[in-house]
Amino acid sequence: MNFFSLFFSIIVALILYSHAIAEIKVIEADSSYVIGDNDSKVDARRIATQEAKRKALEQAGTFVASLTQVKEYRLSKDEVTAYTAGIVEAETISDETRGSLQHPEAYIRIRCRIDTDVLVQQIARYQENQELRDQLQASAKEQEALRRERDTLAGQLAAEKDKTKTAETRKKLGSVLTREENIDATNRVWARVAPQMDFYGSSEINKEVRLGDLQDSAVVLVKAVEDNPSNQQARILLASVYEQQNDRPAAEQQLRSALELDRNNTLLRLRLGIVLREQGKFHEALQEFRAIEQKRPYHPQMLFQTGLTHLAMKNCRLAGAYMKRFLLFTKKSRSPQIEKVKPRAKEILDRCGEPKPEKRSGRKPRR
Repeated sequence: MNFFSLFFSIIVALILYSHAIAEIKVIEADSSYVIGDNDSKVDARRIATQEAKRKALEQAGTFVASLTQVKEYRLSKDEVTAYTAGIVEAETISDETRGSLQHPEAYIRIRCRIDTDVLVQQIARYQENQELRDQLQASAKEQEALRRERDTLAGQLAAEKDKTKTAETRKKLGSVLTREENIDATNRVWARVAPQMDFYGSSEINKEVRLGDLQDSAVVLVKAVEDNPSNQQARILLASVYEQQNDRPAAEQQLRSALELDRNNTLLRLRLGIVLREQGKFHEALQEFRAIEQKRPYHPQMLFQTGLTHLAMKNCRLAGAYMKRFLLFTKKSRSPQIEKVKPRAKEILDRCGEPKPEKRSGRKPRR
C-alpha cells in the first residue's frame, strides 16, 4: 500500500469512527391543559406548549448530564439546565384539541433532537467562556421564574369568580406567556447563531458568518426586546445582526440600552467597546474597557481589545504594553478563541513593544 492509499484509509477510518461515537437522540414529551370556564382556548394552548417544552427539555437535560464527555465538566444541575435550554431546539409535532365538549383539553406534543457530537462541542465552548455561560444561566433563571409565575396565575384564574378580576388575571397570564415565548424564540436564534459567532471579534472577523436569514432574525429579536426590554440575550444578538448589516449605530443603541439594565455585564461592555472602536469612537471604547479593567484587570479579551484600540489611535507604546500583558496572562491558555488572536498580539508586540536593550561591547568607554 502506497503512502496516499494509507493516508486515505486513515482519514476514512477517522470519519467512520467519529460517526460511530456520535449519537442522535430524539426525545418527545407531551402536555394537555383542561380548558376551564375562565380560560381562553388560545392561552390554554400556549400553557400546554410551555409545559410540553419544559418536560422535553427536562428529559433532554437528564440525557445530557448522563453523557460521559459532559460528566467530565462536573456541571451542576442548573448549569446542565441552562446549556440544554440554550443549545437544544424543541419543535411542536402535534397540536390538537381533545377531551369532551364539557371538558375540552389543549394537547401539545414536542420533539427534541440532540446531536451529541455537536452538543458536546458547544458545551465545551461555553465552558471556556464565562460571559456566554452567564448569559445562558441568566436566561434559564428568568424562564424558571416566569414558569412559577404562570402556574400561580393559572391557579388564581381557575378559582376566580369576579369577572373584573378574571379579566385582569387573564391579562397578566397572557403577558407572562408572551415573555416565555419570546425567551423561547431568542433561544432558538441563539442556538443557531451563537456557535458561529465570535462575540469578541470585530465585524471584519465575523464577516463570513451568516446569521441565518438576517431579516427574519431581526424581526424575532426586535419583538423579543419590545415585549421584554430586559432580555439581554436578544439585545446582544440583535446588535450582532445590526453589525452584520453594517448598521453600527443601531448595534450601539441596543448595547447601551442593555447596559442601562445591567452595568456589570462584561460581555455587553466588550461588545460595546468593539462597536465604538469600529465607529472611530476610540476614547469611548477605552472607557468601556477600563470599566472591565477596574474589576477584572487580567481579563484576556479586555487586554487584547484595549491593545487594538490603542493601535487604532496610533499609540504604539500602549498597544504593545497591553499585548505584552495579554500574552503573559494567557501563556498557559489553550482556549481556541485565545489561541486564534495570539499571533496578532505577538505581531503588535514585535512592532510596538519596548525596544530591546543594546548589547554592551565590553570595552571601556574612552575618556
